[in-house]
Amino acid sequence: MNTTSAACLYLLLALAACGAGPAAKPTTIAALPFTDSSPAKEYGPLADGMGDLLGAFLSKARGVVVVERAALDKVLKEQRLGLTGLVDLKTKVKIGRLLGAKYILSGGLTVHNGKLLINAHLFEVETTRVALSEKAEGKVDDLFGPATQLARGLAKVLDVKLPEVKPSDIDKSPVANLHFMRGLGYYYGKMPDHAIAEFMKTLAVDPKHDRARYWNAVTYFDLKEYDHAEIELERFLRDFPKHDLADNVRKMRSTCAFELKKGPPVRPTK
Repeated sequence: MNTTSAACLYLLLALAACGAGPAAKPTTIAALPFTDSSPAKEYGPLADGMGDLLGAFLSKARGVVVVERAALDKVLKEQRLGLTGLVDLKTKVKIGRLLGAKYILSGGLTVHNGKLLINAHLFEVETTRVALSEKAEGKVDDLFGPATQLARGLAKVLDVKLPEVKPSDIDKSPVANLHFMRGLGYYYGKMPDHAIAEFMKTLAVDPKHDRARYWNAVTYFDLKEYDHAEIELERFLRDFPKHDLADNVRKMRSTCAFELKKGPPVRPTK
């Protein structure tokens, strides 16, 4: 053995003795849209984004990688699957493998009389083992409490440290979905001005966030601010002409055009 080889071998043995070695492979999680079982059947968008919200929490932990929603939507489209097709465990596992995920995060929520109940399940893709099943309760217009509780439970199972995140930190966060989910919470909590502010923050971070664009338009529409609603609807159709919601958006845009011909929009008094 020459001097160089001996030196390399000595270095490798020294690193092994110190516990050094290749960096640990990050844990990849695919967060699926949650299901809505609310009696009113109007909280689908909240359920659809709950996985995104929990994923945004977990993505802040070192050693965790959360599959982007765009990648998930692409796989679902390629497999010709809608949200209803994600109920079956075998299908979830298949999607997880296609995305290269170690874990699948799914669950459901229900809202009744303003009370929010969330159930979350973490599945190991290779074994289909349930690593965690946990529930949390809170108010529909304050998602941070139950979401934080669930995120902490998930972080414990994954053996990662979840950084402290406060509601005020959302304004400093680069994660568009945090703003979007907070906006939905305000929308359902009958706080439209706050909802619009959060949707606008979402779009500032991610101008191609289709759901934020749509719900921003819906909020303006509900307020009868048809001029602002029309602008958002036009941008939605320009950016997402083949979107599943495109037909509904066109109907809303027609209503806006009709109402604007009648005169200046009048915002309802509180």
